[in-house]
Amino acid sequence: MNDRTAAAQEKLLACVSTSDSSARLIRSVKRMADGRNAGWYAVYVEEPNALNISEAERNRAVGHLRLAEQGGAETFLLNGRNIAEELMNFARRYNVTKIVAGKPRRSLWKSILLKSPLDQLVRISGDIDVCVISGTSEEQSEPAYVTRPAKSFLSDYAGGLLYLILANILCFLMYPAFHLSNLIMVYLLAVMLTATGCGRGPAILVSCLSVLSFDVFFIPPRFSITVDDAQDIVTFAVMLLVALVISHLVSRMREQAQAAYFQERQAAAMHGLSRQLASTRGVDKILTVALQYISEIFNCRVLAMLPDERGKLHVTSGNPAAVFEKDIRKEMDMARSAFADGRIVGWGAEITTPTEILYLPLQAADTTLGVLALRPSDPERFKLKDQLQLLVSLTKQIALSLEVERLSKS
Repeated sequence: MNDRTAAAQEKLLACVSTSDSSARLIRSVKRMADGRNAGWYAVYVEEPNALNISEAERNRAVGHLRLAEQGGAETFLLNGRNIAEELMNFARRYNVTKIVAGKPRRSLWKSILLKSPLDQLVRISGDIDVCVISGTSEEQSEPAYVTRPAKSFLSDYAGGLLYLILANILCFLMYPAFHLSNLIMVYLLAVMLTATGCGRGPAILVSCLSVLSFDVFFIPPRFSITVDDAQDIVTFAVMLLVALVISHLVSRMREQAQAAYFQERQAAAMHGLSRQLASTRGVDKILTVALQYISEIFNCRVLAMLPDERGKLHVTSGNPAAVFEKDIRKEMDMARSAFADGRIVGWGAEITTPTEILYLPLQAADTTLGVLALRPSDPERFKLKDQLQLLVSLTKQIALSLEVERLSKS
């Protein structure tokens, strides 16, 4: 692969905000994209508390998106509670190779007490580069620094422990003047904050450590695990039970929010494909648009197979060498099985076989028009269980377009 081809595959993401510096950031990203012959996106994430910002600020963000669109970017306005997660989900969905954001202007106290979306974005970015530019100079087109951090699975637990430490400090300050029951409330607050920001596992850990801390630091005899009053054991049990219930309920709320996000993403994906197919005519063009869309959404290699006049499947669109890496005869047999039975076959499906390819029949009504063969670029990160419903919905949409095209020519 030559340098020009590699550059053409590079995609940049500009993180737009209401700040005036976003205009300079957009111009910088445009120069970077033009210099590398790369595609680029501009995204603004609107949080649920967006009603608290002024109309002028919101109009400024929309104006930045229009500026990016004039510069050749594809622009998106997203909604979500967590800016970093929304940006990272978008980046993975559209195979972004580099995220460019502006350096936040925050006071020292805010930097210490509050998590910056940029800090979280760097932490969860994985194999995607995160570039940070100051946005103070019109001439600055290259990032101030580039980072590719290692994945950390302990950061959420570290966050939970930080909440626990802060709760202990607060309880020590309250101990001389408040009843012990008030200290329990502080620990329960730490559990709730951990469950909200860090997840179920860290919340359970903080629940157990909160009970232990309350016993060791504040129940007589202090600084000892032993207790003088047997009734304190009941207090510990109830405290632990309440903490676990709180962590469970808050974690369920997080899961429901993620499910709602997935449904929103599914609707947006279906609308996007439908919009592209609506203006496309011809079987070859329909398949080209559909395969490009699916490969970008799911970060996979995909091809389409349709039957000829004798009903024999053959590759109509896509690169067989990229999907069928070996044993093509066996893979074609599996594709024929999916076509004949009208059922999903292959990796992760109900009919499982030792392969990393998933075969999805293109069904319109009771007719199977062809088969899509999909090979994930990274099978370990491709969560088929979460994405199968979306895949099936998109294949039905493709099949419907093919059926309309077939009927228009009959």
